[in-house]
Amino acid sequence: MNLWTFRFLLWYICILLVQPQNRFTFLWPLKIADLSFIAAVALHLLSCLETRRPIVRMGPATLLTFALLFFAALSQHFGVFQISSAWNPYLDIIVKNSLLLIMVEAVASTAERVWAVQMTTLFCTLWWVKGGLRLSAMGATYSGDRLMGAAVSMIENPNGFAYMMCVFLPLYLYAYQQATRKWTKWFFLACALAAVYIVFQTGSRTGLVTLIVMGAFLLPFYGKNHFRALAVIVTALVFIFPLTGKKNMERFRTIPDSIASFFGKTEEKPVGMMNQDEQSADERKKKNRDTWALIKENLIFGVGVNPDETKYAARYPMATGQVHCEILMAGRQMGLIGMGMYMGFIGIIYFGGNWVRRNAKHWPAVRDLGWTFQMQAVAIIVGGSFSPLAWHPPMMLLAGSVSALIGVLKAERDAEMMRLAGAAV
Repeated sequence: MNLWTFRFLLWYICILLVQPQNRFTFLWPLKIADLSFIAAVALHLLSCLETRRPIVRMGPATLLTFALLFFAALSQHFGVFQISSAWNPYLDIIVKNSLLLIMVEAVASTAERVWAVQMTTLFCTLWWVKGGLRLSAMGATYSGDRLMGAAVSMIENPNGFAYMMCVFLPLYLYAYQQATRKWTKWFFLACALAAVYIVFQTGSRTGLVTLIVMGAFLLPFYGKNHFRALAVIVTALVFIFPLTGKKNMERFRTIPDSIASFFGKTEEKPVGMMNQDEQSADERKKKNRDTWALIKENLIFGVGVNPDETKYAARYPMATGQVHCEILMAGRQMGLIGMGMYMGFIGIIYFGGNWVRRNAKHWPAVRDLGWTFQMQAVAIIVGGSFSPLAWHPPMMLLAGSVSALIGVLKAERDAEMMRLAGAAV
């Protein structure tokens, strides 16, 4: 029964990432995602009752998730500008993704199961890679040369597509490292290169900046441990980058100016004289400025999970709608508490991955998985600074997986110490 719980949970993750109902609309009335998750929870409860195991594993990610649910409930009912205590899309995201994390940590009771969760996300996101390459070949663009997002709700625009490709890029490289057959190794390396190509084709400055920052972490590791793969990657990028559309290349060249403008180091142009990219950078800067000012007025608890924007739009007009910065969105919802919890989840992924890497030296596959988690955390830190959706599924899924893996390794270490103690006696 416990095995079937895990299978239904993996199936739910597949539906969450691929969202087949968007392509095959006859699936919408069947509620396949809800049914899969409900089945997983029901089987998990029965399995725990049968084996007398705890229903919830109180690892660091689960504890932080309970805190998130508690403060989200407070914000929902007592937020200073909260519309009502009724269910809303923002609360829906928080609750559903929190339950996903709790289930992952509870059910992924072995290192092999954590590995299975990661491999499931890998094979699901190959659908995104396929979609990106297919759309690129067809010339399906969002604006100018910018590649559209694949046909799933999570990545419906170029920036989101590039962001998610960066998050899962380390996983393709991990699969390359662990594959034992030559053709399999080169397949996953090709997937990694395809992900980079897709980032280029989206014209997303967020994606390119994220790739550059990740490269600073990747190069030392690959130069030391996988020099041949590094040589192939660098050589391939020399040929891939020039294939980027002309208008996308022009967008990338505006990155230094956008950064300078963001930090106020350039003289602002009148809006009428700005091009589309300059207007985008200017709007993001103003949204961040107004949102931070709004947060400072409601520093501890924020303004509500789903606030009535008309109550602050006159003073902070750019703080309305979606703010393209995950930590500021968390802060708008739940103030410094929300911002702290958001950074807590990223900290669990990065520092938890580092702990796994240091404590699993005897198990290379798990050790390298810890490094993969760290790289994915870097992608979320950078890409999330320009993304509007806090508490998104990949971040919560990764946090739950890392926390589960830490619990597994600690249990194995404690069991080994008890065995040695018993042998000594």
